[in-house]
Amino acid sequence: MDSILWNLYTYASIGLVGLIWTIQMVHYPSFRFVDEKQWERFHGYHTFSISIIVMPPMLVEMVLSLYFAFFHPGWITYTCLAIVIAIWINTFFQAVPLHNKLQKKMDFAIIKKLVQVNWIRTFLWSIKAVLVLIAF
Repeated sequence: MDSILWNLYTYASIGLVGLIWTIQMVHYPSFRFVDEKQWERFHGYHTFSISIIVMPPMLVEMVLSLYFAFFHPGWITYTCLAIVIAIWINTFFQAVPLHNKLQKKMDFAIIKKLVQVNWIRTFLWSIKAVLVLIAF
């Protein structure tokens, strides 16, 4: 059973890394090319659609991080759990509030801040994926 869960954990980790790098390098920078008249509609679509894609693997990642840290304690499982918690804190206390501001109006300064804040998640998810692959 643990090998199946570890495979699922690995797939979620790698999938989230691919997703965050795509968002960081392509999607968020492309915000500046959206027509301001279409901004509210575009951003609403973005936040709804990306939530549907990212939340299931983030939930899987959190549940399995807790599981492995509890049932298979060690520096890698503890580090992975700490990283996942940091990602959630960054997401819900930094990225989401910026998106909430952007939903009201297009603002290049907020977009720039969002890209900067997202580098934290990009780095953390990348490190976590490497740790998971080392442990795998």
